[in-house]
Order: sequence, then structure tokens, then C-alpha cells
Amino acid sequence: MWRKLTFVTILLFICLFPFISFAEEETKSEKIVVILVPGFSINEADWLIQNEQDSFIWSEAAFGAMNVRPDGPYSYLNNMVTMAAGVKAVGVQGWNSYEIEEEVNGFPANEWTYQLTGIYKTQGLIHPDFHRLNNKNQQGTHRGQVGDFGELLSLAGIKREVYGHSDTLEEQIRYGALLAVDKNGDVDGELNNAVKKQSGAINGQEMDVDYLINKLSTDGEKESRFIVVEWGDLYRLFDQAYYMEDSHFQQERNRQLLRLQSFVEKAREEVDHLWLLSPMMHKQAYDERQQLAPVFYWGEKTGGFLHSGTTRQEYLLSSTDVIPTILNSYGLSNDSFSGNTIIQTESGVVDKTPALQTIDEIVLIYQSRASVLSIYITCLVVALIGAALYGSFGTKKRRTWRYITRLLLLSALWSPFWFLALSGTVKTIGVSGFVVSLIASSFLAGYVVEKGSEKPIFWIGVMTFLLITIDVFMASVLMQRSYLGYDPIIGARYYGIGNEFAGVYVISAIMMLSPLTKWNHKGLSLSLMLAIFFLVVVVLGKNNLGTNAGATLSAGLAFSFFLYRFLVKRWSWRFLFTIAAASMSVLFLFLYMLQLTGEQTHIGMAFERLLSGDVRYITDTIQRKVAMNIKIFRHSNWTQLFITSYLLGAIILWRRRLQLEGQDRQLFLQTGVVASFALLLLNDSGVVAAATSMFCVVSAHYYWLSVSKEENHFAVGKTIQSSQAVED
Repeated sequence: MWRKLTFVTILLFICLFPFISFAEEETKSEKIVVILVPGFSINEADWLIQNEQDSFIWSEAAFGAMNVRPDGPYSYLNNMVTMAAGVKAVGVQGWNSYEIEEEVNGFPANEWTYQLTGIYKTQGLIHPDFHRLNNKNQQGTHRGQVGDFGELLSLAGIKREVYGHSDTLEEQIRYGALLAVDKNGDVDGELNNAVKKQSGAINGQEMDVDYLINKLSTDGEKESRFIVVEWGDLYRLFDQAYYMEDSHFQQERNRQLLRLQSFVEKAREEVDHLWLLSPMMHKQAYDERQQLAPVFYWGEKTGGFLHSGTTRQEYLLSSTDVIPTILNSYGLSNDSFSGNTIIQTESGVVDKTPALQTIDEIVLIYQSRASVLSIYITCLVVALIGAALYGSFGTKKRRTWRYITRLLLLSALWSPFWFLALSGTVKTIGVSGFVVSLIASSFLAGYVVEKGSEKPIFWIGVMTFLLITIDVFMASVLMQRSYLGYDPIIGARYYGIGNEFAGVYVISAIMMLSPLTKWNHKGLSLSLMLAIFFLVVVVLGKNNLGTNAGATLSAGLAFSFFLYRFLVKRWSWRFLFTIAAASMSVLFLFLYMLQLTGEQTHIGMAFERLLSGDVRYITDTIQRKVAMNIKIFRHSNWTQLFITSYLLGAIILWRRRLQLEGQDRQLFLQTGVVASFALLLLNDSGVVAAATSMFCVVSAHYYWLSVSKEENHFAVGKTIQSSQAVED
């Protein structure tokens, strides 16, 4: 009997053993540590990578650069709040973390918190201003809330801990807890014990490596843990740098970097996932426009690089991606956050040179962007004003001056093409070389089309349209590094087609369409118009191409107007408004259909929120777009071009003697004005898109005006009223 029982028991154990092992694997604990190093910049990261000797710890890490721009100005606090909320946010004055026994305004921290909130806390870290922080951000248009992430971890049974601080002699700096608090502002941790007194160190204190490693130890741990270490030594060093002798500062900087490396080497042995990132670079790096923060990651795979779906660019990620990535590591849903999971690519590659070179190129363009665009915009304004004055008063001037005017206008119209085509050359030939190449290429191309073609405006439109289309289909590799493109340090857009080129793209398409109105085969010309119209809308609106909703709707309205004026000879405001309303409805539906496949973008998210009834999200988005337009109008150099081009456009429409004959030119002017107004109203940077588009319209018109005077085809006093039919 006992033999049979023993045999059955052994048999059952053998059969069940795989399932027992599998269950143990499923409940395996995950330990994730995030080391926050304020004051750590790309310069320090580069130094560590280049001076790596025996450990290879940096070679084994995945590396990337992070946009840390908050909702307000750059600061350690604002950047940390943005990272912790998962959306752009700002801090609140007086924010800090305290241990229970510490004093705040003459009271114990928990007593002071009770006075402010009516809640008396007996354990964990104390955050007296937690309610003020979330109230402030709730009133913004992003409505970020600190604590949602920590609450998800808490509900999943994941223990949260915070260690260390960045206190200086003048003030307390404890922002690491922002990344781990729950919705009540609670988290465990020890701030002061993680920092030891050390003679000769900055402020007489530095991080206690032995204490921290003991806290990270995996011995006997069975539960998942999320640990934040605020490594404040570099912050303290750069805070005191102004008062230090240069050679001593460099020596101390190198020593602190090697101490950080030593801690990382030891911490890597104790955890499953290790992140080292900088929420804010030091002031010197910030002033040098080194405003991307380094990120290192050690996990299951070795080496490689980091990027995310938020940026869709190699080596680049956003601070809003940190929370979704950590949630994904724990197997938790991250759908409630707008960021994307950070992706590790090219595992096994230990050479970080490609990433560092790309970052250097980004910084170079960002450093020189303002000066290059300022000079460029001023030149465009001068060219427009000169052409306008000559067009208005220069009827009897010499032929040479008319030719020079036309050459200037054609060169200006070519410039967006060369801004895009030459974008990859900045890192090779430098900023000055790029500017010289841009000017030379634009004038040479203008000369060629003026001498070699009867329709130079058409060919400029064709070439610009083709280049932008090809670039968008190639993931906008040129636009990402163009002065007229979008900047990853600014972070308003990372992929697709930016508003600067969106305006140029729409007008270049109209440049191609206008000559088709003179074809004798109306059916064929209409078919080509519809094909180009469809291509433009798809390129602008598809979620893996242009992803520019405002430009898509603007182009649709402009082309609808174009077709209406081409097909219908009788002007009717009522019919026009009906066409516009119907077009907007169809365009919204088509734009939604373009988002149904592929990765979700901000457009897809907006449709998702709208269909779920979240009207507030849409109104917040509209408010941000309006605020952005107002900000650009007040402070941007583009305002010069916007005002000049719109003023000249109004003069063209108002003055009888500036009107031109010819259906194609009349239709181009009218449709271009409609497109520019639509871009102004429907884009978050509408001032920019409206400026570039109206500039193209006005430049083309004044070119044709000069040609008409040259050929004596100008009909003085011939006025094309808005209510008058366009000629056949």
C-alpha cells in the first residue's frame, strides 16, 4: 500500500514539476532602477564613453538622447514634472520632498502638511505641495497629473523607493520622488542617509555608494521594486563651478564622473533593468544649446541605441516616453499615457560614434538656426518689397532691371527646394558653406529656368513638389535636418512634414495645376488635377507620411475652391460655402481613414478622443494651437514675412493695375490666397505656413507681372473681381 502511494506521489510530482516551475517564472520579480543625474549633459556622456578603459560599462549600454522640454521654461523641476506626468507640465514654486523629522517653515514636515491638507502622515516621504502641483497642471491645456504612474505601480504590488537628493548650500533640491509618488503623493524612501559627509567634497557631501548598493541588493527579494536614485553630486559641482579654479573644477568633474561610473558598475549587478538619464543638463551645456539629455540603459541585450515611436528618429526619444517604457517592463498597460515605449535597436553594437555625430549635427543646426533663418527671412522681405515697388512704379525702367527683378524672384522661389536638398551638407561644409551653397544654387537654378523655359514657375513647382514628396516617402530624412524643417530640440514635431514646408508644398502643387486649366482636353486635365489633389492629401495626412492634419484640411479646401472656379463659371457665395462645408466633412472622414492603419500619431489620438466623447481634449488642443500662433506672431522672425506677403497680397487684389490676364494666373492667385488663409487658421504654427505660402503666391505674381510688362501683355485697368468669372 505504502509503495503504491509513494509511487503515485512521485509520479504526480514529476508531472506537475514543469507547471510549478512555469508558475515561478511568471511571478518572477522585476527590479528597475532609474538613476537621475541632474547636471549631466551630452558632453559628460561623451567624456565617459571616450575615456572608458577596463569596465566597458558604457559600451554595453544602449544609448540615446532625450528631449526634456517641459510646458514652461527649462528647469530641473519643470523637466522632472513633465517626465513624471507623462505629458508636458510645469512645477510649482516651493516644491520639495522631505523626511518626516525634517523641518519646513519651522514645523515638522508632517505637521506642516497637515496644516495645508488636513492629512497627517506617519511614514514615507512628505510632499506638502503635492495638491498645488496637480491643481496647477490641471488648469493647463495638457492636464498632466503627477502620481498616476506611481498609482499604477502601487496597484500592481510593486514597491516604490526613492533615495538621495541634490541639496546645495543655498537650497534643498529633492525632485526624484516625483517619478515614484502615487496619487496621494506617497512613496517610501530615504533622502539624507543616501548622502554622506565627506571632507573636501563639494558642499562637504557626496552620494554614499555603499549605502545605495546595500539598498539595491537583491538578496532575499521576491517582490518587484521600482527604485529612483537622485544622484546629486554633479548638480552640486556645477552649482559651485563659478567659484572654483578652472583646473580644480576639471579635476573634480572627472573624479565625480568616475565615481558615477563605479556606482553604475555595481548597480548593474544588482538589478534587472538600469536606466541612467539626465532630467536637466548643466547651465554651460544649456547655454551652448546642448539641450538634448543623455540616456543610458542596461537590460537583457547589450549595446545598441535607443529611440521611440514618439520621435521616429534614430537615437532620439522624449521624456514622455519614460513612464510608458517602465510600465511595459513590468507588463502593465501604458495606454493612458501619450508617450511610446522606448525601443532598443542594433543590439551588440558598442560604438556610440554614430549617435554622438548625429547629436552634434542636431546641435549645430539648432545653434545656427535663428541666425540663418533671420537673414533668410529678411532677404525674402527685401526681395518682395523691391519687386513690389518696381512692379508698381517701374513700368518705364530699363529692361536690365526687370530681368534682375525676375531673377531675384525666381531665386527666392527656388530657395525652399535648396534648403531641403542641401540639408545633409551642413555637418560637412559648415554653416557658412551651407549659406554660400544655398545662395549660389538658388541663383543658378533661377537663371537656368529663366533662360531655358517659358514656364519657370511651373518647373519650380514641379521640382519642389517632387523633392518634398520623395523626402516624405523616405521618412523625411532631409526635412529632419533642414533649417526649414522641424527641430528635435524644440520638439514641436519630430516626423512628417512641418508647417514651413507644408505651405510651400501646397503652393507648389497649385503651381503645377494652374497650367492645366489652359489644356484643350478638359477631361484629361481634370483627371490629372484630381490625381494630384489625391496625392497631396494622402502625403499630407497619412499617419506614416506627412501627418499634418491642418495642412491636409487646408489643401483640401484650396483644391475644392480650385475645382469650383475651374468648372463653375457663375460665382455664388451660397454655393461656395456649401462646397466648403461639404469638402470639410469629406476631408475629416478621409483624414480619419488615413489614420486607421499603421502606428498611432497625434492625429489618430485626437480622433480616438473625439469619438470617445472627450471634447475637452479637443478644446485643449485648439487652445494650444491658438496660443502657439499668438506666440509665433509676437516673437518669431516669420512675422516679418507674414505681414509683408499678406500686405502685398492685399494690394495685388485691391489695385486694378496689378491684375493679370489669363485663367491660369488668375486661378493661381485666388487659390493661393485661399490656401494661405486656410493654413493660417487650421495650423498650430499657422503664421509660418501662411507666410511661406503667401510668399510663394506673391513672388510668382510679381514675376508674371514683370514678364507681362516685358511682353506688353499687361492690360492696364483690367480688374478681376472676386465675383467675376475666371476667363476660359
